[in-house]
Amino acid sequence: MAIIRRKNLRARSGISQVDSDRDLVDTPEKLLSFAGRNSIEPYPLDVEGLADKFDITINLESLENDLSGILYKDDAGKWIIVVNQLHHENRRRYTIAHELGHYILHRHLKDRFEDEIFFRGGKPLNEEYQANEFANCILMPEQKFRQFIKDGVNTIETLASEFHVSTIALRIRAKNLGMSGHGL
Repeated sequence: MAIIRRKNLRARSGISQVDSDRDLVDTPEKLLSFAGRNSIEPYPLDVEGLADKFDITINLESLENDLSGILYKDDAGKWIIVVNQLHHENRRRYTIAHELGHYILHRHLKDRFEDEIFFRGGKPLNEEYQANEFANCILMPEQKFRQFIKDGVNTIETLASEFHVSTIALRIRAKNLGMSGHGL
């Protein structure tokens, strides 16, 4: 009786380890683990490098000010993230993370997502809420967040700077982690 190992099946089918791993990513934790296995800087997360590993092209373009990003599949089946180049660097980072959230969680639902900067609310089942939560988890992992607090790094501005996010995004993450205090 012959035993065929999974690794050999991948090699014979032409599926690379990265492709196989990529298909299994469906949570922020799995995405961060994938990043680590693929030499992508996890902290602060290299969102552009991560998009590249998923074969997603990132384009910076001037968009209307209230539009922060767009994720869409082009006619050739390639996924594209368009980021508003007029926004602050930290906002653009968050937008890429948010669009990665749409890609991981929602790409099977539709081929286009447009995200307005002022989206703040929503119910947990809402796609925008889910993509925001995904972005928060990959840009500000709970363990790292709590470690900073434990180590005495606890001002909004300092924490936001550490994570390369806006103070608004940081406040939302802290609130969702059950933290409170000055400015939260």
